[in-house]
Order: sequence, then structure tokens, then C-alpha cells
Amino acid sequence: MLIGEDEDTGQQGSTGVGIGVGGSTTVWTVAILASVFVKWGTGLGSWSGKGSPPLHGDLEAQRHWIEITLHLPRSQWYFYDLQYWGLDYPPLTALVSQWCGQVASLIPGLAPSFALVSSRGAESPALITYLRSTVLFLDLLVYTPAILFFLSRKLQGRGRRTKAVATFTLLLQPSLILIDHGHFQYNAVMLGLAALSFALLYTSLPNPDIASSSKSPASALIDLKNKTRSLSKRVSYEYIAAAVFFSLSLCFKQMALYYAPAVFAIMLGRCWGLATIGFERGLICLFGIGLATIITFVTVFRSWITDLEQLGQVIHRIFPLARGIFEDKVANLWCFLSVLPIPARYKLKNAVEASTLAKVSLATVLVVILTPCFHLFAAGAETARIEMSLNEDAQKLRDASERRQASASTTAGSTTARRRRDGAKGRTMSNAAPSEVGSEIASVLSGGGGGGGGGGGGRDAERPSSEMTVVDRTTSVLGNSKPVASSSPSPAACILPYALLSVSLAFFLFGFQTHEKSILLPLLPLSLLISAKGDGWGAGAGKEDFEWAMLGNNVGAFSMFSLLERDGLASQYFVLLALWNWIVGHRPFSGLYGPRKTFVGWFGAVLHAAMLSLHLLELVVFPILLSSPSTSGVLDRLLQRYPDIFAVLNVLVSFPAFFILWLWSMKRQIEVGFANGISAFGIM
Repeated sequence: MLIGEDEDTGQQGSTGVGIGVGGSTTVWTVAILASVFVKWGTGLGSWSGKGSPPLHGDLEAQRHWIEITLHLPRSQWYFYDLQYWGLDYPPLTALVSQWCGQVASLIPGLAPSFALVSSRGAESPALITYLRSTVLFLDLLVYTPAILFFLSRKLQGRGRRTKAVATFTLLLQPSLILIDHGHFQYNAVMLGLAALSFALLYTSLPNPDIASSSKSPASALIDLKNKTRSLSKRVSYEYIAAAVFFSLSLCFKQMALYYAPAVFAIMLGRCWGLATIGFERGLICLFGIGLATIITFVTVFRSWITDLEQLGQVIHRIFPLARGIFEDKVANLWCFLSVLPIPARYKLKNAVEASTLAKVSLATVLVVILTPCFHLFAAGAETARIEMSLNEDAQKLRDASERRQASASTTAGSTTARRRRDGAKGRTMSNAAPSEVGSEIASVLSGGGGGGGGGGGGRDAERPSSEMTVVDRTTSVLGNSKPVASSSPSPAACILPYALLSVSLAFFLFGFQTHEKSILLPLLPLSLLISAKGDGWGAGAGKEDFEWAMLGNNVGAFSMFSLLERDGLASQYFVLLALWNWIVGHRPFSGLYGPRKTFVGWFGAVLHAAMLSLHLLELVVFPILLSSPSTSGVLDRLLQRYPDIFAVLNVLVSFPAFFILWLWSMKRQIEVGFANGISAFGIM
């Protein structure tokens, strides 16, 4: 293990936070270089469909899309030869394929590899190197900056080791590397655009921090009001930008819909929260998000949106209901039920029409995501109310200050006669009241309790109770030592990763047309929860998140093993998983002998033992028995009858693990919600 055995108390290192600051730059540079080395090394191996005519695999599909987008007009992209890897992703994927083809046309020797029709099945070394380079380039262009941007917001103010573990964990996540740089796809673009959206939605509570000795109390109050208002506007602008990036993610791959309900819930929640303060504020925010989304989709679909036939074909290709409820052996509910030992006529795909299964699947997903989405909606609304309450309290404090100053002026006027008799005494009394009011307001702005200091106690005790409530409430919101730190995440931000995980896992477990590779979507928010094994923040909750996230990632990679083995990537699978767990300090069996026994520790140990046993059975025991004359005949007949026996066993191990992970994600979301004042039922 290279990183992080020591406890992380959460104290910020002297190097600071953010892109390009001190130690963060060093950590990120090393992590990026390490990820490039690992990803390129993985790409030196095999790929999907290598040497397997006539259709080959996903690499040939991506190459073919470059071929048709380079040579055919856009009106033919979604109609051309649909039996041979017909284009079935949204237009942004097609446009990126076209750009890759245009770049390839500038490189000598690559043109024949993208010639129309005649290039089918091309696998020249130059072509493979170029295609691998495009995946790595887009990964560095979109995914890597998005992950670093998210971490710079989530881990602001955290220890250097926590940032290092999180950075290495996300940039070296084995499942994404194995699929994109091994199997061959461009999932990092979709996930990177989604991560950019999540980063912009991961907002902090306002930090006016405007107390200054150079400003008068009244000026400071005006500054507080203006800055809290501008900060709330900035957050709304970030939500609008998040809508743009998430729309682009959807326009690249429709699988980003796994996140859509959660993203919609948090955005609508913010609009609702603003509307409770002022209806026009919520309406403007909703209008901005909606307009940004519409403009993004219209821009990407502009070549197809004016022709109903074209648009209908695009939608039909993107959502092919006729394919069935799942592909291959995927660890979701429907596949799990289909591999149970029951008569074939009772299996779902034989007993129910595909269209009916699609409706049942949709209804199931909608039911199970309802609670986490309402919960996130309530968190978004509460975040907006907190932001605006600071603005309203600043206005009330300013009004209170003006009333006191007016009262002080009246008192000063009534003492004019006495000042004439005793000038010195009169001057003292005329200045006393404004001074006390000013010092109290300045104390509130700087984080102290009002009325502190010598001689202020009597007047402070005589203040009207309503004014005391305003001051006390503002002080409690802003904090006793200083205003709310900008590193404090909002309630919506705290809940967001868990909601994204529970919703995307629900789509994977209960959704229609699920593939093994779809597990990459819930693995992204799950990985975003990882900070460090010894992270002591949140009363140790970070440790539990770390264990569950590592377990989920390991099971996620395991669930794709049949696909990876078929692609000739078994060696990369074992090396990457072992390297990744070692680097971030995860020991799967430590829960059995550690001083702190937890459910996730025991469950993880048992699950890892089951996964290792299945690998040993498939890769070691079975080959040995097949080579033995006494057992080969029996095993040959077994494999002929059950050719997918190991894929089925994989599903029987993976699905229960994912199901329990999904239950944990909802439990954690509710726990974090309670800690932030959000009830379990969201708006109730």
C-alpha cells in the first residue's frame, strides 16, 4: 500500500486547496501521469472482437461510426446499413466520431482504415494506435479535468492525504480503464460531462466574510446583504451551467439518463426553495435551467430536429425496445430471475412480451427512485432557503441598526439643554448610544455575540426580544467565530452523491435494456464518495463510505469479468484490481481480524472470498479437471448443457451484492439528510 495508513483528521495542509496550488498540483500531476501510464499500458493488450469476423466487436463499431460519419451526409447516419453496427448513440457521439475521422484523414497511412465499406474489419497496428490515442485524449480532455474539478470542490479544506487517495482512486478506477482502454469505448466522455455537472451542483453554503475594520457597521451590513444575494445568484448560474453539461452528457450517451431523475430533483428543488422566498426568483431559475437545456439539445440535434422522419429514426435507434430487457448475463434483477433453475416456459423472456417487460421495468424503477428523488428535492429547496435567509437576516439587521440610530438621535436631542449646562457630560451621552449599536453590529458581522464588551450589558438586556431573535438567528447561521465557511457543503451537496448512487443503481438493477458495462454509471458517484480509509470526518462515516465504495467497485469489475475474459483482458483485470486496491490501502479481509468489527467488513470479506473462489474454480480447477481423463467427459457434458455456467454463477454472486449496496446507499442518504435537517420523506 502506498497511500494512507495514518488517520486523516481533516486538517488542511499548508499547501492549500484547488487547482494549481502547492501540494495539490504535485499530487494531481503524479496521479495524471500514473493514470496515463496505466491506461496506455492497458491499451497495449487485446480489445473487443479482435480477430472475430464478421462483426468483430465494439472497437469495430466505433471505427465503423467514424467511417460513416466521415463519408456520408448526416441524413444517412442513422439509416445506413443498420445490420452492420448501425449507429445507435445520440448525435454528439456521431459528431465526435466525425471529428476523429477528420483528424485521421490528416495522418498519412490512416485513410484506408476508414474507407467506406472496404475498411470493415480493419485492425492494422496504426489504426489501433490511433483509436487508442483518441480514447486517451478525450479522457484527458473531459474526464480527468472534471474529476479534479469535483474533488477541488468536495475536498476543499481537507488534508493532503485525503486528496491524494481520492485523486488516485478516481483516476485509476479499474472498471472504467478496462472498458474504455481495454475493451474499447468512449464512456469517459459521458461520465466526464456528468461529473462536471455534479461538480457544479456540489455547492457550499455562503461565506460573506465581509467584516472589516475599514468599514462602518452600516456599510458592512449593506455589503453582507449584497454578497449573500450575489452568492445565491452565482449558485443559480452554476446550476444552469450544470444543466448544459448534463445535457451534453445525455447527447453523448443515452445511458446518462440513469442520473437524470436525481439531477432533475436537485434542480427543481432549488427553484422551489427560491420560489418560497420570492416567486419570481424561483421562476427565473427554472426558466434559466430550462432554456439552457433546450438550447443545448437543439444545438446538438439541429441537423435532425427539422425533419420528423429523421428525428423519429434517431429516437428509435437510441431507444431500441425490441432488443430485450437485458443483454448477455448482467447482474440485475431480471437476469437474476432468468437464471434461476425454473422451467424455460416460465422465464420472463418467454412468458412476457418485451413491450410489457419494458413497462414493468419502468414502473419498478419509478417506484424505487421516488423516495431518494423527493429527499434530494427537499435538500435542494432547503439549501436555497438557507442562502436566502442570510440575505433576509442581513436586511433585518440593517433595519434594526437604522431604528437604533434614529432612537439614539432622539435621545441626543432631548439632552441639548443639559449639554449646555455641562458640555463635557452632554458630549459623552450624545455619543454613547450610537457607539454601542455600532460595536454590537460589528461584533455580529465578525462572528462575536452582540453586546459584548464593557458597559454594554445593561443596554443589551433592554433590547426588544424581536431584535434579539434576529441577531441571534443570524449569528447562529453565520457561526460564532466567523461566517459560514465556504468549505461547508450545502445540504443538497451532502446528499447528492448518495442520491445519484441510489438512483443510478436502481436503473441498473431494475431497468430495461441493461448491459454489463452499465455498471460504470453507478460506480462514478460511488467512487466520488471515496476520500481516505482513515478519514476521521463525520464521526468516522468516511471510513464506512470508503469500505462500501471499494467493495462496490471491486464487485463492479468482477461483474464484467465474463466480458473482459472474452476480450482477452483477464490479465489486465487481475493486475489493475490488485494495483488499485494496494495503492489506496484497501485490504478486503481486514474486517475479519481488525479491532472494529462492522457489517461491511464481514460482508466484504465473505464476498471477496466468493469472488476469488469462483475465479479459482474457473481458471485453475476446471482446466485441471478437464485435462484429466477421469473427469473430462463429465465436465464436457456439463459445459455443453450449461455453456454459460460461470457467467450465471457470476450473476448469482454480483446481484445480491449490488442489491445490498443499493439498500445501503438509501440508508446513508437518509442518515446524511437527517444530519442536515432533511426528513426521511423529503418534503413531508
